[in-house]
Amino acid sequence: MTSSRIRKTVLDVLRGLAPETADAEIEPETPFIEQFDLDSMDFLRLMEGLERALGIAIRDLDYPRLSTLRGCEEYLSMKVAAA
Repeated sequence: MTSSRIRKTVLDVLRGLAPETADAEIEPETPFIEQFDLDSMDFLRLMEGLERALGIAIRDLDYPRLSTLRGCEEYLSMKVAAA
């Protein structure tokens, strides 16, 4: 899976949780929680949505690595390649 496909998947899942992100300029290095005022349950739903969309498992301990768009792209690229 390409990096652009992973980015699209992350953004699609994020937009499903926070519709206000649809027109937002997403900063790749800024945590989603800060950019979109997500709470911890929203972030958990994001992780679950990514697992479903990509058919992978994300360990709880790895969640901090996925707090930004860039982090998601890097981590998920690695996970998808290993699956």
